[in-house]
Amino acid sequence: MATVSSFAAVTSLCGALVLPPMMEDAAIRWGLASAMGAALAALAAAWGHGFATRTPQTPGEAPLGRSAHAAGAGSVAVAGDNSGSIATGDITPRAVPAQPPAQWPATPPPPAPPSSNSTVTASGERSIAVGGNSSGTLSTGDQSGGTGQ
Repeated sequence: MATVSSFAAVTSLCGALVLPPMMEDAAIRWGLASAMGAALAALAAAWGHGFATRTPQTPGEAPLGRSAHAAGAGSVAVAGDNSGSIATGDITPRAVPAQPPAQWPATPPPPAPPSSNSTVTASGERSIAVGGNSSGTLSTGDQSGGTGQ
């Protein structure tokens, strides 16, 4: 409906009102008006296709039907992918470790296949749960070996 309406409106307005003062020949004027109407109709069709095929998502809703629930004190649950830093522990200055921290493996593990209906729950104190891939830094504030890592 929007495509037909936009074509008809632009073609009629350009052919009857906008272009006559600039062009004497009616064949050229209406041909140009039709081309302008077709261009706007193509934009309306692209908008309509995008509108019809979009996935409705309300603010705060997790992507792909996933849900996240953080129940523990200071816990974080992310239903989708995470690319930022997440820290759930207390922020206190740490001593510099005597040796550099261990490096991550050169090749990351393959991503888990996406699930259309998954639930992510972080139920423990200062727990972190990520339902997708995580490329950010995750820290619960726990210390192991006295190095502050």
